[in-house]
Amino acid sequence: MNNVFIILVKPQLGQNIGSVARVMKNLNFKNLRIVNPRDGWPNQDVISTAAGADDIITNTKVFDNVSEACNDLNYLFASSARKRDLNIKTLNLVNTVSSLNKTEFSRNDFKFGILFGCESSGLSNEDLITANQLIYIPSNSDFSSLNISHAVSLICWEFFKFFNDLILDQNSKISQNTSPTIKDMDYFYKNLCEKLNNSGFFHSDFMKKSIMENIKVLFNRAELSSQEIKTLNGIIKSLYEYNKQA
Repeated sequence: MNNVFIILVKPQLGQNIGSVARVMKNLNFKNLRIVNPRDGWPNQDVISTAAGADDIITNTKVFDNVSEACNDLNYLFASSARKRDLNIKTLNLVNTVSSLNKTEFSRNDFKFGILFGCESSGLSNEDLITANQLIYIPSNSDFSSLNISHAVSLICWEFFKFFNDLILDQNSKISQNTSPTIKDMDYFYKNLCEKLNNSGFFHSDFMKKSIMENIKVLFNRAELSSQEIKTLNGIIKSLYEYNKQA
């Protein structure tokens, strides 16, 4: 699966990273990205537990932050075991995969990622609002915390089955309606925030932060196309230029 990217955010143990690489190899996932690994990259613990997944380790990309790790992706999932006060689409793992748009997710140029948080604290709210959707893995309510490699195994297995089913369906039409990258969306949000700020829309820094978080959640949930984002940027520019002349 060349268009799927497993992204580990601030992983703490090299053994866990190696185990993730091994299960990725088992299920034919090729792309591993890491954000700020605690013990540097690479390290011997990673190599010893990867158990033959050397190509995954060799091709792993390391980034300084989540935004950089996701800039070129069209869609982003995030795995979270904790309840969050965020209005983001959240489905359990099975329902997540069964609700995927087969036409869109079968395209080779449609790149999507799955975020996994660090072993001790998971993903921050700042990381989560980058995602289009949260994935919840049902488990024992008295002991719900999964090892990161186990969480990756479960999620990759469901996506592996999904892609195998797609291979059997050769009549799927390929959509020409491309999705924007994370970088495209970041530009849109920064453009909108700048224009709203210049117009005096925000009455305080707290209001600005809160409203922009809500706006990001709203538009990520809408899953707009690249052309629709370009249209919105054009509308923002036109209204801003008109108000400058008024």
